[in-house]
Amino acid sequence: MTVFEVNETDFPDLDSFNQSLSSLDSDELNTDLYLVVGFSHLSEREVSELLRRRGYSLTDLGAVDKIGKTYTNGSSSDDETENVAEYYFHYDEETGLMLFYTDMRKTEEIESTVLPMLENEPDVHYLHVSPRVFQSLRDKIENETHAEIPAFVADRSEESDFPARIRGEYKRTIQYDGADGIKTLTEMETNYGVRPRNITFEITNKAKFRVTRKGVFAYSSGNMSRFFEYVQTAVNKALEVKRAFDASSFEMVSTTESLSVPTSEPTTIHLDHTLEYNEVGAIESRLEDEGYLVVDSFAQEGSVYFTSKIIDIKKDNKFRVEATEDTIHVFPQETEDNVGSFLRFYEFVETNIDPNSTVSTAEAEG
Repeated sequence: MTVFEVNETDFPDLDSFNQSLSSLDSDELNTDLYLVVGFSHLSEREVSELLRRRGYSLTDLGAVDKIGKTYTNGSSSDDETENVAEYYFHYDEETGLMLFYTDMRKTEEIESTVLPMLENEPDVHYLHVSPRVFQSLRDKIENETHAEIPAFVADRSEESDFPARIRGEYKRTIQYDGADGIKTLTEMETNYGVRPRNITFEITNKAKFRVTRKGVFAYSSGNMSRFFEYVQTAVNKALEVKRAFDASSFEMVSTTESLSVPTSEPTTIHLDHTLEYNEVGAIESRLEDEGYLVVDSFAQEGSVYFTSKIIDIKKDNKFRVEATEDTIHVFPQETEDNVGSFLRFYEFVETNIDPNSTVSTAEAEG
């Protein structure tokens, strides 16, 4: 299996590539058209070097590159088989937006190549479609005529703090197919405290597509331009978070000829609900479960105050947090940007602490 073919060999910009895709017939695609979204702080040259280091070949097509790599699957060395994964890739150095287009299989090629790279490489991360981002997509589709959610998957972790009317102490996953998904998903969230992991949207006679929590968008049918509009809605929400991180900073400032002191401008995460002192221990435990080391932590009861150095083992980064009952300040501790680590931590906050949190910087607040 190879990726679908495009008619041009030099696309001047991303819009021209998307327009070319819009002219494809469905029988030219092997499966649905998948668009995997990620972010980075690297330069265009550094992103190309990262891809080559991960085993990809790159063919220049102007605003996009056709990229491909060989990967193996199988449970042991005896039954491993070699496969090829191919994508059309676009990187916007100014915003850090990464786009991977393919019609190869999500459960094979995508989950064996691009997603592990976005999850594990220090300098990149996938677009986390948080409950807040899912809600923005839901709000947009509810304004459409004859629009519905015909299917969704929603889940709840065992230690989730999300409110639930019915047996909130249980871990659960709900898979739903039905013509009334918009109302049903809201009811499931309210009653069982679940949050969407995968939603199918359908605008009758216009477009049908799916969105997953890890930034995988799947176009099934209809107007592809309408599909791209919905992708852009999610991207715009994620860019708000990245811009807040980009405004943070860390540097060593010389005070004398022989002495320098660190100074850091944080990104602030604003909580929609009040953080309680008795939640701190559970949050530290969840951080460790997610691949963080919590070092030199201190928590104070009363008017809640919590501070700690956090080491992100997966993304090879460290930062310091200071939390109160309604904010979490994230202070970089390295001069090199690491947006992948910050996006991973913000995903942790949205998933484990507050799905409705927002971000800003001290500069923006001032």
